[in-house]
Amino acid sequence: MPLWGKAAAGTQTQKPKWLSTDENSDYKKQDCVGMPGGWAMRAGTASSGCGNTSATPEVLAAMKGNFGTTLAAPSITSARFVTSALAAGSSKTVTVEVTWDERVTIAGSPQITLVNNNAGSGSGRTCVLTYTATGSTANRKRFTATNITVAEDDVTTLGGGSQADIALNSGTLSDTTVGGTTTAALRVLTALSAQTQTTTAA
Repeated sequence: MPLWGKAAAGTQTQKPKWLSTDENSDYKKQDCVGMPGGWAMRAGTASSGCGNTSATPEVLAAMKGNFGTTLAAPSITSARFVTSALAAGSSKTVTVEVTWDERVTIAGSPQITLVNNNAGSGSGRTCVLTYTATGSTANRKRFTATNITVAEDDVTTLGGGSQADIALNSGTLSDTTVGGTTTAALRVLTALSAQTQTTTAA
């Protein structure tokens, strides 16, 4: 069985198999990106031994040719809630993080609309999150909102079959390696395993 993959349609399993998916690990797949030289750990992460995000990334699995071109458009490999489950109420903050298999450049204010089943009292509650540079890295981008209203028992879902694509909202998501906006990053979230949070009592 190969220890890493190189297919254009990227998934988390393409990244070196000895890396963890545990957010607490210094050597996690979420910090591994496809670079021109192969699979590399993003500069400035705990695994790099320094906080210099401009340093040369450490290549873990070398590939001949331009591996960034082989991967084609950056693909989403995982997503997660950054904030904990909410207590019922208004003006709540929700932040999620989306990880691509390559570096991605975002311009403008792309948005993610989470699915809220409105299981609590009332209806019509939505959860629209907008891209924020705060907390975002080269391949891990955060989307947040500070004005969310939720009721007890509401279940909010990120990813899965009911999840809409990331909306550009007049912005762009592009392949950093290629440069400019020539190659758009993929925005599809439906292939990911659904992540859910259930709203608790106030």
